[in-house]
Amino acid sequence: MNNLPQYIDQALQEWNFVAFFAYDNFESVGRGVVGLAETAEGIQAIYGTPEYFQERGYLSVVQQIGSYNPETEFLVHFDATGGIRTLRIRTPEGGRNPKRVWFFEMLRRASEAPDDLPETLPDWFIEACEAIEKAKQERDKQDAS
Repeated sequence: MNNLPQYIDQALQEWNFVAFFAYDNFESVGRGVVGLAETAEGIQAIYGTPEYFQERGYLSVVQQIGSYNPETEFLVHFDATGGIRTLRIRTPEGGRNPKRVWFFEMLRRASEAPDDLPETLPDWFIEACEAIEKAKQERDKQDAS
């Protein structure tokens, strides 16, 4: 039986959006929590840092922030009947983890919409792109011979 509010369940059905949002914010501001709220405009996502939760006395959330693996998981914070909840969501077996969702979206942007890339990209991403380019050049050399 699913005890999640319908809007949270609906948001999690949009795995790629939530996973990308979580990992993109992790890369730009560090560890944190995806906050989901139902508004008149639809489901809104915000990103809360450990400091935000520390200031409000949510120490259990701060502990969760320190222990989740942002490459394969994200935290979702929301209001539910009975109070505020924070869930740790792991990538389903065989699913696309947040880092992978982010990586392939950045590759798409690099080739289709370079103006949509962030001003700074992590070193691991740049190194992966360089490795792809090197493999492509080696393949082109082999094809030419």
